[in-house]
Amino acid sequence: MISKKEQKDTLLTILSKAAIVLINFIIVICIARFWGAEGKGYQAIFVANLGIIAIVTNIFTNSSISFFVRKVGASKLFAQACLWIFISSSCGVLVFYLIDHNTYSIYLLISSLLTGYLAFHNALYIGMQKIKYFNLITILQPLFLLIFIFLLYKTKETTYFDYFYAHIFSLIVVILIAFFFTKKTVGEIKLQLDISAIKQSFIYGFQNELSNFFQFLSSRLSWYFIILYLSEASLGIFSIGVAISESIWHISRSISMVQFSKIIKEGNTQSTRNGIITSSLLSFSFSLFCVIIIVLLPDSVFPHIFGAEFTGVKQIVLLLSPGTLFNSMAMVYGHYFAAVGRMKILVFKSVVGTILTSILLVVLIPLWNINGACITNSIVHFVNFAIITACFFILKNKEECVYKI
Repeated sequence: MISKKEQKDTLLTILSKAAIVLINFIIVICIARFWGAEGKGYQAIFVANLGIIAIVTNIFTNSSISFFVRKVGASKLFAQACLWIFISSSCGVLVFYLIDHNTYSIYLLISSLLTGYLAFHNALYIGMQKIKYFNLITILQPLFLLIFIFLLYKTKETTYFDYFYAHIFSLIVVILIAFFFTKKTVGEIKLQLDISAIKQSFIYGFQNELSNFFQFLSSRLSWYFIILYLSEASLGIFSIGVAISESIWHISRSISMVQFSKIIKEGNTQSTRNGIITSSLLSFSFSLFCVIIIVLLPDSVFPHIFGAEFTGVKQIVLLLSPGTLFNSMAMVYGHYFAAVGRMKILVFKSVVGTILTSILLVVLIPLWNINGACITNSIVHFVNFAIITACFFILKNKEECVYKI
């Protein structure tokens, strides 16, 4: 059974995610309207590159913080996180620069550093069950991003580089607010390196982020293939459809995050496992409702909102919708395995998805263009869902250790 506190936390988190979806939707519209399909394509690649760097950074700044903060304290975790954020961000940006000599490397570096520091604070709030702080911070970042996009667009002749400036400014403001919340949550944080804490965090974080890395490749590898086979403008159109589809997952992330926090606190009990099943069905129901609403919208709505270049967006969303529904449930099970330390299952699932994605993209994008990328996405999400659900029910009735790596 889901307790009243869980219901309250889940409801508040869903409401905050709904606000984030709305804000992000407006941001997507602004980018499409201000800088067109090509500008949206460049922004999408910037965010994808930032996401890859963030996965490496998250080894010491994401779920490992939530998992260990009550065990070793915030100060030790913050010291190792600061050091790792600088190393991983610098190396990641250098790699991307050597690959394509992109002109936005300095913006990517600053954004990746700031994103890493913000991720630490958010993970800390989850580990300490300060869900209200987590919700507020995750709302404020896109809100300030939207505000700065408008301010920069109105002050001078605009280019898509203004998105990079707005992104950096928004992160700075929100991090300053997060420091205040963190001080209220855990008090003064001092830099304390501890070899034992580093080892524990790395083992847990590496396995979790290895899974996330392959999961990221499963969902974003198509972006690089679209640029390779088609164009930045094609990616811009495709990314709009993906943004609409993935906005539905904010509901699933809200439900999953609350369950993750509960399992870390209460342990892997029969009650928490039953709660995972209930939560996955709830996640599917909300996601299905959202998909039905999108299906009922006329085709003309999307180019009217985003601009004439963005015809065919509804077809993209429809082709992505099966994968959207499967992944809405898979997310809940994935957070369960992360909370109980069964990282190898997540890694296996994600590796299979990445291999399958690579094979299908090479075949289907040249054959069916953007539609091929959509079909690949749905097939891979179904396979991932099948693997992780099967693993959950096989292990469901066995007594699991909360901390088992």
